[in-house]
Amino acid sequence: MGLLKQIASSDLSLPPNSYIYKIIPTAQRYDSISYSETKELALISSDDSLRFVDASSLELSADGIFKEVNKSVTCLDRVDDQGNCYATCGRDGLVRVWDKRRKTQAMVFRSPQTLPLSALVCSSSRNVVVAGVELEGNGPGDAPVVVWDFRNAVSTRMQFVESHTDTITDLQFHPTEPNLLLSGSTDGLVNVFDISKPEEEDALYQVINHRSAVHHAGFLNQSTDIYALGTDETLSFYALQSPDESAQEPQPNHYGDVREKFGCEYVAKLSWIDTKAFLAVGSHSSQYLDLIPLEQPFGWVNQPDGSKKPEEIPLNWRYDLSGSIRLPGGHGEEIVRDIYSDGHSHTTFTCGEDGYLRAWKFADTDAMEIAPDPLEEIIERGVLEHKKGSKNHSSSKEKKKGESKGVSKSKKKERFKPY
Repeated sequence: MGLLKQIASSDLSLPPNSYIYKIIPTAQRYDSISYSETKELALISSDDSLRFVDASSLELSADGIFKEVNKSVTCLDRVDDQGNCYATCGRDGLVRVWDKRRKTQAMVFRSPQTLPLSALVCSSSRNVVVAGVELEGNGPGDAPVVVWDFRNAVSTRMQFVESHTDTITDLQFHPTEPNLLLSGSTDGLVNVFDISKPEEEDALYQVINHRSAVHHAGFLNQSTDIYALGTDETLSFYALQSPDESAQEPQPNHYGDVREKFGCEYVAKLSWIDTKAFLAVGSHSSQYLDLIPLEQPFGWVNQPDGSKKPEEIPLNWRYDLSGSIRLPGGHGEEIVRDIYSDGHSHTTFTCGEDGYLRAWKFADTDAMEIAPDPLEEIIERGVLEHKKGSKNHSSSKEKKKGESKGVSKSKKKERFKPY
């Protein structure tokens, strides 16, 4: 297990007993997970502020505080790839867009009936901002997903009002299919919509029942796979439905409750270091955060011409505890809310319910280098085998069977708010 050392921390002059909910880079974005070197970070906190922080010193940037961005702010997302504008939303039912250069509010969108908002995603290339509603009180009830056009803040572009019956907790666009929007909810469903279709019945492309309240869900980058993480720490992987109705879909890979497997007390999120996926899991009693790598082994598939081609085994995501990275001390006894790793500076940033932003590095910064892509390794191995005249090209890695202990049907858990 690798160890990261805390190199800096800051409370950012926040009021006592503040939480920091979300942290994102302001660097140029190339795709959904790739950025240029991070010089500055943006974050939201329970004092309803949006703050910009120097990534090397963790000091506030000049004029780097936007106060009272929402009443009870819940979400933060960047609007453009250049990192000039940022959107926040909150329980006041408003999505506000902030121009970092001009230090002003640029736009505001209002949810129907000013319903409280609990999830947010923006896409300047699609000209849309999407927010999910937080259901006040216990479900079932109406929890719409609301879509606006950036060019028209007065009225909504579309609403999906019948597909979820409880609080929307996550929203994400597919990294390569621009019209596919994923939503997760505490009703236990993960839905995929095609926003090119205006009618909800036609737009609802896929429904996945995770069978427990969904805390986080999303697409695995450049993959047709979907992950869902429940508030009861259940983890599952699902296939994105094929447009070919005759295609046979692979069975979901259910890990069940991962706390015993990982020796943790909670799962914060699925995070990325370069193009590698990691589960960020923590223990507030033992005071640490671990980054556990997720891998998808490749296998050799027979081709019509008799050759073999390396291909992904559908949904065969497995974890590698031996490759875990530990952040000893974590955020003390408090829960880590968010994490971001900058592959350029080999620095990992965390924030949490202790009200601190923390920076971490390996003592040897080269240790942050991520292992080669498994596909590259298997191709290289195959080339060597061909040169040796070997007739056995099958992968030595076994296909991991889906593990499930039975998924809890509990609908809600109060540990995470806002979602």
